[in-house]
Amino acid sequence: MKKHSEATLVSISFKKNKNILEINYMDNGVGAELNRLGGLENVETRIHALRGTVIFSTKIGNGFKVNARI
Repeated sequence: MKKHSEATLVSISFKKNKNILEINYMDNGVGAELNRLGGLENVETRIHALRGTVIFSTKIGNGFKVNARI
């Protein structure tokens, strides 16, 4: 986050409902092009290996959001 997003505000929340863990990340940084190479691809691969789902949401100049469910 510090290295890439230049965010000044970050929110990370964890919620467990029965056997599902939901992790939400949101920042007010510079946003990004959704390129699944490198770090984001690694995150996606690891979440899928745990039989989970992950959704990345971002636009240039409009922050970054991630919703993961395991």
